[in-house]
Amino acid sequence: MQEKLIKLAELLLPNWEVNVQSIEVIQGGQMALVWKFMTDEGPKCLKRIHRPEKKALFSIHAQDYLAKKGMRVPAIIPNRDGHLYTKHGPFLFVVYDWIEGRPFDLTVSTDLQWIMRGLADYHTESIGYTPPPAAPVFSKLGKWPKHYIKRCQQMESWKLIAQKSPDDPFCQLYLNEIDSYISSGRSTLKLLQQSHYPEWVKQCKKQPNLCHQDYGTGNTLLSNDQIWIIDLDTTTFDLPIRDLRKVIIPLMGDTGTWDQELFDLMLASYEERSPLTSEQKNVMYIDMLFPYELYETASERFGRKNDIMPEELMAAFQYEERKKEQLSQFL
Repeated sequence: MQEKLIKLAELLLPNWEVNVQSIEVIQGGQMALVWKFMTDEGPKCLKRIHRPEKKALFSIHAQDYLAKKGMRVPAIIPNRDGHLYTKHGPFLFVVYDWIEGRPFDLTVSTDLQWIMRGLADYHTESIGYTPPPAAPVFSKLGKWPKHYIKRCQQMESWKLIAQKSPDDPFCQLYLNEIDSYISSGRSTLKLLQQSHYPEWVKQCKKQPNLCHQDYGTGNTLLSNDQIWIIDLDTTTFDLPIRDLRKVIIPLMGDTGTWDQELFDLMLASYEERSPLTSEQKNVMYIDMLFPYELYETASERFGRKNDIMPEELMAAFQYEERKKEQLSQFL
């Protein structure tokens, strides 16, 4: 497989004006293909964008916009024809600058502050991006209600699966406890619809910002005392608090409790660069109320068919209770 991937890179790289000295496969899975190759101008990255072409075009041009604006994302190197990508088969391939740096450690408060400030910069600097005509707008603005409804329906449907395994402790625990959390998810939907969310969406559509959607330690690096953001493949237009929730809630879930001091540090670091109004924070608290971590735990078992211990499900139930208790004080 390694030899095949090296040959694929050797086939593709002549599309760019680069003097290739060596090629190394960094990621060779079904989802991501990434090569690091050395040139006389330093290391570069060849990547296969594993997204449908139109969505790939949206993220490629977004990254080019941000890099040219001075945002710390890897600059895209055009091919010999001046295009930002080369198409091979159904996929688009892109060459970037390779960023050397160290990953952040979210157990270290200074690293956590770096991460949150970088996220705020990503949101503010991306305002003004307009995809080219060939790239349809990729947006989740206004789609949260459907997002909630779909997940509540899935949690309901998983009850049918659990009922087929009466001797399975995980399934029995799920059946005993899940109804109140499905009800909580539907209550969160009502709170969202009654909040500032619809008005904020309307405002944001006039001047949208990008959300990374996969922001965290795997897609950020510290290099020369600067934060660099990589892997923009899933970037989309949405309210900035979508990224905040996707960073904060899983981190809290990993600790198994609600750490208010940690939460305050993360939010304060973000607001150093991009303050939120009280109405906007209220929408964020409502979104965080939804039982996302419980949903993900159940999805691992019923959706992805992985072995998950009942203790993990119980921990998810307990975390959702602690989270709800804390967030309810803010609303």
